[in-house]
Amino acid sequence: MLPLPDLDDRFFEEIVKDSRKKIPRLTPRWTDENYHDPGITLIELFAWLTEMQQYYLNRITPQNELKFLKLLGMSLREASPARADVTFNGVADQLVLPRATRLAAQDRLFETGEPLLLVPARIEKVIVCDRSGSLDYTSANSYSGVTFHAFGREAARGNRLYIGFDRALPLNREIFLTINLFEDYPVPLGGTREQAGDVIPPARVSWKFYGPGQESDKNAGWLPLELVGDGTAHMSRGGRVTFRVPGPMHPTVIHPASDRGRYWICCAVEEEGYPFSPKVDSILINTVSCVQCNTLSAVFTFSGSGEPGQTFEVDHCLAYYGHNRVQVRDGEGNWRYWEKISHISGAGHKLCYTIEKNPQEKKTALIFGDGDSGAVPHRGEGNIRLISYSSEFAGLRYLGRSNGLPNQLFSLSEGNVDGKSLIIQVSRKIAGSEETVWEDWELVEDFDLSGPADRHFIYNPATGEIRFGNNDHGSVPGAGEEDNICIISCRAGGGDGGNIRENEIKTIVDRPEELMTVEVLNRLPASGGTERETIEEAKGRMRTELKKQYRAVTSEDYEEAALATPGLRVARVKAIPLFYPGLKDYPQNKAKSQVSVVVVPYSDQPKPVPGKSFLQTVRRHLEKYRLVTTELHVIPPEYIKISVHAVVAIAPHISPDPQAIAGALEKYLDPLGAHNGSGGMEFGRTVYKGDVYSVINAIDGVEYIKDLWFEAEGAGVIREQSGDIKIPPHGLVYSGVHYIETVSRRDL
Repeated sequence: MLPLPDLDDRFFEEIVKDSRKKIPRLTPRWTDENYHDPGITLIELFAWLTEMQQYYLNRITPQNELKFLKLLGMSLREASPARADVTFNGVADQLVLPRATRLAAQDRLFETGEPLLLVPARIEKVIVCDRSGSLDYTSANSYSGVTFHAFGREAARGNRLYIGFDRALPLNREIFLTINLFEDYPVPLGGTREQAGDVIPPARVSWKFYGPGQESDKNAGWLPLELVGDGTAHMSRGGRVTFRVPGPMHPTVIHPASDRGRYWICCAVEEEGYPFSPKVDSILINTVSCVQCNTLSAVFTFSGSGEPGQTFEVDHCLAYYGHNRVQVRDGEGNWRYWEKISHISGAGHKLCYTIEKNPQEKKTALIFGDGDSGAVPHRGEGNIRLISYSSEFAGLRYLGRSNGLPNQLFSLSEGNVDGKSLIIQVSRKIAGSEETVWEDWELVEDFDLSGPADRHFIYNPATGEIRFGNNDHGSVPGAGEEDNICIISCRAGGGDGGNIRENEIKTIVDRPEELMTVEVLNRLPASGGTERETIEEAKGRMRTELKKQYRAVTSEDYEEAALATPGLRVARVKAIPLFYPGLKDYPQNKAKSQVSVVVVPYSDQPKPVPGKSFLQTVRRHLEKYRLVTTELHVIPPEYIKISVHAVVAIAPHISPDPQAIAGALEKYLDPLGAHNGSGGMEFGRTVYKGDVYSVINAIDGVEYIKDLWFEAEGAGVIREQSGDIKIPPHGLVYSGVHYIETVSRRDL
């Protein structure tokens, strides 16, 4: 590391002293060096200025640090909003909640993330049917934190999860079923939830409903649901299942819920493969995710086809309940407002549109004319905009009027605005005309790369101010006779204040009459809200990123990357260089450019075996890291069962239970060690009698071991002359049945 020079190496007194020493040589006629002399006063003044300049030259300011971070490809992360699932209860009639419906937890506003069809049906029964029988888990499903196995303790093919409703679900409508699985296992999921979308499901399930057959009710049976989306990846993680019921549901009785007929759907295991049986925390209907934010203005962009009668639909709450304006881009790239009229018929060639609202679906339709009754927007990519804004923001959309001077500053009326949501327009008059057009201005991090013609602006979230350029770096908005700087997209929110506790979101803001009987609640705390990143936090993240592996060269690189496979719980991993499956006499024989990665999934089974999909997911993840010249093999471990036979002499006054000795051996031979993959014997390590001697001798009451030998079962096992068991390099031992005979020392 290069030494850092000290630029602030002279103090005020030293500078003055050095300057006074040079007076006789530079100006011999200057003989009065007392403090009252004006020349000495000037020397002291410039000495003070020099010291201040050196002081600041020697410092690394926050602006310098931000530039250094930018050179490394990093910038400060903006505040992120908290998220939570909310459930609506007390639904009397079927109705639709549009996207971005506002909810409140005291003074914190949340918005739903997608449209939700609320149905009056309630989940009355939850039944699990496996080979041992059927059990009712309705009570467990009602309490958060009480879990049950979705398909029994062993998720075998044919096991089913039944969900019974008090009434039929609506036909051919998208229904959201939220399934929260228990996730607090000793081995966490690798990667982020967004990255987990690439995981190949370990098993396969099917979703069905009970309905009448095609001919009559006598042929009623289980029919497939129309699956729209499966966020649970076949019940391998928590998420939302979206489906449609393609036909009428038929009530039936399922044991042990035999009191009356109900309307049932079921999830059945079609192909086995779960490392451990999924455990359900709760199954909910009428549930949707919400985000801590407040959308003040939103822009919805459409592409014109150039055909008559173009119609576009929006399912956003702001478009349905707020104010709407429409812009269409002309051939020169400028945006023009079109006029809203009540009826499009008879509009002639006017640049106009009409808006129709569907009260059942809570959708807003934007309708243009056919050329005779209203103009037709021309064909173009993203050339039509619907701008929707709330009533309280209507008078705050305009930031002010540009004066045409450099470095103009404007303050936003709303605090805590998400900079990424900002879209700002500046209007200008067309030369020789009174017509006004609007131009988009782009948000940038700084003006370093901005030229005089670039319509850029900077947003400072700390002060809530917007700054424009100076005509050298960033263009200057033209002067206007009236307010000509307008916000067309703006969303506030974010920060750790949104991480509220459970049961705090319980208010529907601007509640329409149809929702008067509906209650909303978040069963789990909101999470994910963070404040804007500080420079120190960004520097720490930079150090972490610099240490992160992006290429796998060494065995440790492969192991680190495999453990971080997104969406999988990888308990143990071992990379074996210069080895491929089936290679004999390793390491004497080696295979060039070959790497075998042995993976063990987290599981509750005595010998966790990765399924085909598990191996494929790990391999696909490692493909991004391996060198081009390396041939990669992702393989399961070769399990070797070790059974210990021992004759143990015990002390007369202490009689250890043989089961205690067997338990210690089972713990020692556990493939997962501490059950989180942090222990266990090494892959390919010979099972030495001396190690087993140490395990048994550590138990209280054991005097000595009279006799000891092993039984080993598995491919590639070699019994050495000493009695030790040598296993293949990708082998992993697990515990068999141990036979322990205890004898008193007095009997020997």
